[in-house]
Amino acid sequence: MSGAPEYELSGMIEAILPAVQLPKQRIKVPFVVLSDTLRPQRILLEAFDAVAQQVQQLPLREKVRVRFALEGWLWHPPQGASRYITRLVALTIERIPT
Repeated sequence: MSGAPEYELSGMIEAILPAVQLPKQRIKVPFVVLSDTLRPQRILLEAFDAVAQQVQQLPLREKVRVRFALEGWLWHPPQGASRYITRLVALTIERIPT
């Protein structure tokens, strides 16, 4: 990837949001994983291209393990103040057998 820190998360697919078409035949699919931690957290991630296609094939409540990158940058919009952006980008996703 881009040298961004990588992490791993396991839990259950809680939501798969509508796909977003990007330029150059790319696709983005946001999805939510309910973590399997002591205090479960709803974590919003983004999947792109091949990983996005994998996410779209998963049923809700499927147990998964996601390896993701934590990306952040300062965005300077054409109008208005600059703002900090953080996103979690899924690098791989795999089903966890039950």
